[in-house]
Amino acid sequence: MTVTDYKKLKCLVVEDEQPAQWVLKFFIEQNEFLDLLAIASDAKEAKEIIEKNDIDLLFLDINLPGISGIDFLNSLNSQPPVIFTTAYAAYAAVSFEYNVIDYLLKPITENHFKRAVQRAIDKMNAELVKNPLPITEIPTSIDIPIGSESVTANINDIIYLQSWGNYVKVFTHNQMILASISTQGLLDMLPSSKFIRVHKSFTINKDYVTSWNQKEVVVISNVIPIGISYRQSIQNALNR
Repeated sequence: MTVTDYKKLKCLVVEDEQPAQWVLKFFIEQNEFLDLLAIASDAKEAKEIIEKNDIDLLFLDINLPGISGIDFLNSLNSQPPVIFTTAYAAYAAVSFEYNVIDYLLKPITENHFKRAVQRAIDKMNAELVKNPLPITEIPTSIDIPIGSESVTANINDIIYLQSWGNYVKVFTHNQMILASISTQGLLDMLPSSKFIRVHKSFTINKDYVTSWNQKEVVVISNVIPIGISYRQSIQNALNR
């Protein structure tokens, strides 16, 4: 088991420059292993978020207004895994004194972002081997909300999901369930090791994949498009 088999990594971005916020938000949302919890513009806001939430991965700008990213880390009782972001290469040597996972120099490229995230996952997996989490039973069914009621569905019977405005179409062997929940809310209920987002509107159960190429995936007899930004992560997941 790996950290990403248990859940997506909850990320906090601490960044005062809006263009950098947009770039990090886009890259995080395209990554199947990450979940963007919040974006903070300064250290005070970030500390309030950290005190109320469990953060798995912190993207931290070093040159923040009021208090630097370095001083911010020193103020925390418990430091989450950190990827530093900054426009100043001179900060690189200082940042690694804090045993951070990686250092991204602005403007941040997608390749460098993916490299940093993979290093974070590799490091957390290495720590998990040393200190394994207690084994928890994976549920075999979930209760899918339908308005004020719910219907129980066997997880293994779910073939794929389709985002539908404020709803999600859940396709099983026997029926289509129109769930009154967000796609991310439903994905949080499902094992990430089994369900893969292949498009902004589609998520598949990889157990039912019969064939696939760069543009589409066939799930039983359903042909589902693959979004350009999802191709690499899908290739990695299905090849495994």
